[in-house]
Amino acid sequence: IFCLYLSFSPPINAADGNNPLVAQACEKVKAKDLCISSLMAEHASKSADLAMLALISIKVASNNGTNTSFYIKKTLDTKKLEPAVEQNFQDCEDNYISATQQLDGAVSSLVSKNYKDTKMFLESAIDDAITCDNGLRKMPGNQLELPHRNIMFRQLCINALDVVLFLTTS
Repeated sequence: IFCLYLSFSPPINAADGNNPLVAQACEKVKAKDLCISSLMAEHASKSADLAMLALISIKVASNNGTNTSFYIKKTLDTKKLEPAVEQNFQDCEDNYISATQQLDGAVSSLVSKNYKDTKMFLESAIDDAITCDNGLRKMPGNQLELPHRNIMFRQLCINALDVVLFLTTS
């Protein structure tokens, strides 16, 4: 995916300004500040067009999902959890495997300009995050950081979907 991303990446812009398209793309998302900060943290966004910003937003969500998946695996491997908590983590691990596959599909669909499938893949990734969240709400203790990570992942996926929707209506 990263190689695919680089092949469509715009040339590095020598200008030091912010890309005004970032603010436009993030204007109607629910988590506007997160959208702007996550896109601006990616160097390629400085000279990106709207399609590239959509790709970057999916990449940001995917990277976050991969990191959360590693966190879940590490927690399961290194901590003694209560049986119910362990089961919720295992369920979320399955959700994150599915979600990252959905995001891979979203990237492929976006690159081929199949926006209908791009939206479907992003909605499926959001559903995976919601499923994980539903299990976490029932989790005793809820003191581990997975609920917070899951909220962030879900919001990044929603932002990516909103940027794709903006792309398709522009």
